[in-house]
Amino acid sequence: MPRTLRARSARALANDAAIRAAGIAEVLRVGVDHLSLRDVGHRAGLTHGATYARYEDVDELLVDLWNSTMLARAIALYDLCAALVRQPSAERAADLHRWVSRAEPADVACFQVLFTARRLPTLHEEVEPFLDEYLIGRWARPDLDPAVGLRVAVLFTLSLVTLAAANRFGHDDELDAAFFAILAEGLSVPPAAVGPSPALAPPAPFSPPPSDDLRTQLAVATFGVVGRSGYTRATISRIARRANCSPGAIYKLFASKEDLAIEAMRTVMRARLLSPGRRLDMTREGWLTETLLDAIAPANHVRAQFNLEMTIAGAHNERIRAAILARLTDIESVASILADLDDDERIVLRQRLRVVTYLIAAMGYLSTLGAAPSEAELHAFAEPMRCALVEGREHAWRAFDQQIGELMRARGE
Repeated sequence: MPRTLRARSARALANDAAIRAAGIAEVLRVGVDHLSLRDVGHRAGLTHGATYARYEDVDELLVDLWNSTMLARAIALYDLCAALVRQPSAERAADLHRWVSRAEPADVACFQVLFTARRLPTLHEEVEPFLDEYLIGRWARPDLDPAVGLRVAVLFTLSLVTLAAANRFGHDDELDAAFFAILAEGLSVPPAAVGPSPALAPPAPFSPPPSDDLRTQLAVATFGVVGRSGYTRATISRIARRANCSPGAIYKLFASKEDLAIEAMRTVMRARLLSPGRRLDMTREGWLTETLLDAIAPANHVRAQFNLEMTIAGAHNERIRAAILARLTDIESVASILADLDDDERIVLRQRLRVVTYLIAAMGYLSTLGAAPSEAELHAFAEPMRCALVEGREHAWRAFDQQIGELMRARGE
């Protein structure tokens, strides 16, 4: 006879709920890589033995958090994004904005669990069906419109990026409302109505700056180690081997791995959008398509993973978080010094620059999951979005691009 599952006691169910709430709180406090069953049990008010009686290890706890709490929330967010893509409107954009602004702790933790699962085989085994069904395989299935599937996947990732940023840097409700309104406007153009992409420059493989200076070499080595193995697994010894120096030589220049990672952000990743040949020229047809293709190019995979790993680390490290915020606002700050724009134009330009920045980040993060849309599929999403960002603000974008060019020339770039 088949065995029947015995009903669990009310106390056991209450313990489960306490552990899950504590597990999510600990993910937000220390991150997936530093999660400890002992700390989770202590936060839940349980003994060490009681926690281990329920879970064999941290991986099993993460699997339970995903299946019991995060999966349903992730599907709910996906459905909101799908509704906005299928029937773009101000009301549906407001629904998505409300979801992000009222997100639960499990929603914030979901970003980390989804994008670190690739490094944790047990967790990845559980998360992979969701990734395949919703984020990766959706635009490859013959029974679905790939351009629509891609739009939903990007919007889903973009919503998580916005949610994670709000959790780290605080909500700006006015900026967020404008953010989703712009997205709704871009999504209002059906994919089939978008013409073929113009001739685009091929993706620019990212190459860290060559230098004989040890400080720069260490920044480049840190970039590579973090991008390939993650921030937590990037040890001083591994970085020293990559830079062909001793750990002692590193400590003469940097006090910690944290300082090395911040230097890598400043030196290796500095102002990527402002690199020669990649002007932030939103008024040019195909510019956003070209930029997003660059973000997902296999040749730039390490760069995408470095950005993602630093984003995850910044959720738990105040100095890294401050460095990310400085990088995020670096380009936006240019809008405030444009003399021929009024205050309204400066505010709108800043909002639209934030959309561009988050779009690029979201596409890069998707690429770490194995996303590989074609140029045509990506153009069907990116070009209407670019037009929505530019519409009525061509003067502001041209003034911005001119100012960026002058800053680059002043820097000798």
